[in-house]
Amino acid sequence: MSVKILMVCLGNICRSPMAEAILTSKLPKDLFFVDSAGTGNWHVGKQPDDRAIAVAKKNKLDISLQKGRHFKSSDLDTFDYIYVMDNSNYNDVLALAKNEEQKSKVQLILNELFPGENVDVPDPYYGLQNGFDSVFAMLDKSCEIIAEKLLTKHSKTTPAKNTATRGKLYLIPTTLGESDPMDVLPQTVKRAIDLIDTYIVENEKTARKFIKSIHPEKVQASLKLSALNKHTEVSEHNKMIQPCLEGKNIGLMSEAGCPGIADPGAVIVKLAHEKNIQVIPLVGPSSILLALMASGMNGQNFAFNGYLPIDKSEKKTVIKNLEKLSQDKNQSQIFIETPFRNNKMLDDILQALHPSTHLCVAADITLPTEYIKTMRISDWKKATIDLHNRPTIFIIHKS
Repeated sequence: MSVKILMVCLGNICRSPMAEAILTSKLPKDLFFVDSAGTGNWHVGKQPDDRAIAVAKKNKLDISLQKGRHFKSSDLDTFDYIYVMDNSNYNDVLALAKNEEQKSKVQLILNELFPGENVDVPDPYYGLQNGFDSVFAMLDKSCEIIAEKLLTKHSKTTPAKNTATRGKLYLIPTTLGESDPMDVLPQTVKRAIDLIDTYIVENEKTARKFIKSIHPEKVQASLKLSALNKHTEVSEHNKMIQPCLEGKNIGLMSEAGCPGIADPGAVIVKLAHEKNIQVIPLVGPSSILLALMASGMNGQNFAFNGYLPIDKSEKKTVIKNLEKLSQDKNQSQIFIETPFRNNKMLDDILQALHPSTHLCVAADITLPTEYIKTMRISDWKKATIDLHNRPTIFIIHKS
């Protein structure tokens, strides 16, 4: 006899149809039956919203043949598990329950991701397409957890997606510029690249060039690269990491330095942990830590602040706040700027900070043109340095 699971939202044309398809794709059909319904009856007999159909299709799922139906009180007897999308759905379904057994079947779906927090899945109906992408990603994460629990509880065999059969996510560092990789990277990086053919990278062209520099014999046509950058849709993340769930190792690369640090790769690492995929960080250069090491500032207490505001007045306020924070907490403050704006950033720092505050400027770290210097602001005002288009770390500390 099949285990029956029901997904419930308001109209049964957006969230619950996607959830039905996602969970169905993760479970064997001979053991589990998944359906969906709406607490409202406005869309009975209608197919899902076009935007839901589109995002499902983008993720290789077809929901176009689903038809909306109204949630019935008898569903509380028919189904073993009922997952609702939001608190309103939850209250509507519980209102039809006749006993505690029926009530115990009803759960908020995002409590799988955020236990006990009773978070709603946002209704994307009145929003734009990207709202459906975000909702799909949320549902996919929750359904992954649900599927593993159901397989563990109801399947007589070991779940197909047990962590033992999964691939691993290797965090592969790269050089900080045009330098010989073997001068700054250990042999473990070369060994990983020898074995891995599937990668998540910021830029495919530069990633292929880097891989070739490490392993010239590797056949480029055998490589499968997925681009992760500011243009990547959230809904693409799960597809990128899918090979790990199928037993293949994946290499995650930054454009420069270590993945996940001031780098978009952090979202993939987070997703790997959520899916119980082993994450293996490899040793390599981090411009942030190398700059701090060479700065002479507080290596016991420091904070990385990323990019500061572009607006001049906002930037000045933030710089002065960081200076105060460094003094109040004895905490060195680290930040960066887009390389072509470095000279302007240095000017703004010198204008905003107290003459006695220390500033470290670390540019072109590990490269032949490397420059690292720590001085008081009063001394920096007498110095001349061109930082244009040179990757640079700035660190400030007021004693």
